[in-house]
Amino acid sequence: MIGARDRIATETALRRCQMPPTEVGWVLRAEDPATVHMIMELHRERLQEELSERLAALADVEERLARSLPVVTPTL
Repeated sequence: MIGARDRIATETALRRCQMPPTEVGWVLRAEDPATVHMIMELHRERLQEELSERLAALADVEERLARSLPVVTPTL
């Protein structure tokens, strides 16, 4: 279990990383490093999947905009 001194900083960091409150509680109460690792790994995978989806959405928007906007030729 995490010491009281580090609890607030740890909880703040996990919340900033958008870890669900239930999982934050599991991490803070965990007594086994393997449990902490498992929870962290699941959250990392969730974040990576979300980032991939956001990057794909941005690429899609950029592509659609590029097709619909007129091409501007620079003048010399």
